[in-house]
Amino acid sequence: MSQLAAARESEITYAQFKALANSMPNLAWMARPDGWIFWYNDRWYQYTGTTPEEMAGWGWQSVHHPDVLPKMLERWTYALQHGEFFQMIFPLKGADGLYRPFLTRVEPLRENGAIVGWFGTNTDVTEQERDRERLQLLVNELNHRVKNTLATVHSIAMHSLRDLKPDSAQQFEKRLLALAALHDVLTRENWTKAQVGELVHMAIAPVDQENFDVSGPPVGICPRIASALAMTLHELCANAVMHGSLSAPGGRVAVDWRLDAQRRTPMLHLVWREYGGRSVTPPLKKGFGLRLIEKTLASDAGARVAIEFPPEGLRCAMDIPLAVEVLK
Repeated sequence: MSQLAAARESEITYAQFKALANSMPNLAWMARPDGWIFWYNDRWYQYTGTTPEEMAGWGWQSVHHPDVLPKMLERWTYALQHGEFFQMIFPLKGADGLYRPFLTRVEPLRENGAIVGWFGTNTDVTEQERDRERLQLLVNELNHRVKNTLATVHSIAMHSLRDLKPDSAQQFEKRLLALAALHDVLTRENWTKAQVGELVHMAIAPVDQENFDVSGPPVGICPRIASALAMTLHELCANAVMHGSLSAPGGRVAVDWRLDAQRRTPMLHLVWREYGGRSVTPPLKKGFGLRLIEKTLASDAGARVAIEFPPEGLRCAMDIPLAVEVLK
């Protein structure tokens, strides 16, 4: 091959290399054996908003976050001294002044075993890092919810089986089923919220719903409050069937709620009112169900719960404070 042909081939090859390097979605660069960077692709300058004069040699340090730069330099220096592949995720400052995470990979270029240079790429992994953070948040939230659920199951088991009455196992099973049904509702909503109306209908589903008068506007509440309210409604329904208005012919239950959104902390007002059944009197001793009704919403949701026993039937009024975001 003539010198002219060889020069032309070399020229074409370099032009092709530049076109390839500048079309890459990655930031790319090349350095001498000692780490002095002498070339960047166009993507680097477009992202950082810098010039070749500013970046020559060790000028790249100006676009690295000062908190991370020492650790990065320590690892990069080690790679240079030992001729090893380098990989690390760290932030790089863009032309807009914002730092974004980049996966940096640097390969040593060798000829006859000796390092003659380095080739590096920086890949924007902002979305991947966000996905990783979101996944970690989900794992932490799941862990928190599982612990809360296990605590609830433990409480239900301790109180349901404490006296080992003939129906203790049956009551325990019903409470677990109510808890499982709540989880189905929250899972369908990606554990963001649950509708009050759906929780009411879920609680009364095991009995004749024709004996219920249900009314109230659409209100979405967060999982923590939904869990406490669902268990409370389940206990109210079970109590009505065993001891309250639904234990006698003609008995009915009215469940209504309203939202007071004008307060600094919006408030959900929900009333469970039994009537039409046998005359009632306050119990001499409150069972687990009534204790659960009084304490669950108060401890888990900061609610005020008032249970009264007028002759016409049990009345339970709940004032549940709601954060603004759970109303969406």
